[in-house]
Amino acid sequence: MQQYFAKNEHLELEDGDYHHIKNVMRMKVGDTIKVVYNNTVNICKLTDVSNNVKFSIMSKEKNENNKLIIDVAFALIKEQKLNYLLQKTTEVGVSNLIPINTKRCVVKLDKTKEESKLKRWKKILKEASEQSNRVDVPNILGVKNINELTNLDYDLKLLCSLNKNTKNIKKVLEKNNKCAKILLVIGPEGGFEKEEEDYLLNNDFTSISLGKNVLRAETAPVVALSMIKYEFMR
Repeated sequence: MQQYFAKNEHLELEDGDYHHIKNVMRMKVGDTIKVVYNNTVNICKLTDVSNNVKFSIMSKEKNENNKLIIDVAFALIKEQKLNYLLQKTTEVGVSNLIPINTKRCVVKLDKTKEESKLKRWKKILKEASEQSNRVDVPNILGVKNINELTNLDYDLKLLCSLNKNTKNIKKVLEKNNKCAKILLVIGPEGGFEKEEEDYLLNNDFTSISLGKNVLRAETAPVVALSMIKYEFMR
């Protein structure tokens, strides 16, 4: 069953969603869709697809927010890889996403382009949330610098690293299994520079390892998120 996010309490959809229902999916009167608003899933039956798409509510189900918040701060990477990161972290269950500038970022985003990029990223997050049947869409913040991460309030701050002094993520999570809010930081394709890592480690971040294999910048957050979700599901 196709799922869409409503813009408001009247369950109005985006123009693109109406187009998708009518012209892409070619739905007919009597077909059912899910319309989500404010963590409530409304099962709706299409009543008109001739000119304007209309539907009626058949049933609804309120879903409570997950108490565990896992946010991912990621270094800016190339567009195709970044799209993958946004899609897959959304599917796995990220709460908020924070793009960051680092010294080794291959992509440099100035303020004039940031607004259009954020609009595109939000569209990707919405579509990934609909595809994975989430009842919410992750929020994505404006681009931040490394030093701004240290001012954010979290129970646990994790830095994915290839440094020899890293700790096994499983052991770190076992010791912090009462956390309700976690920040996971992922570096660029070339990794963080030593001074950047040292800065974070000197400001309450814990350096963690995801295993012996070297993961791509777009793969690491998906793997780390999966590990965290697994540990806290028990």
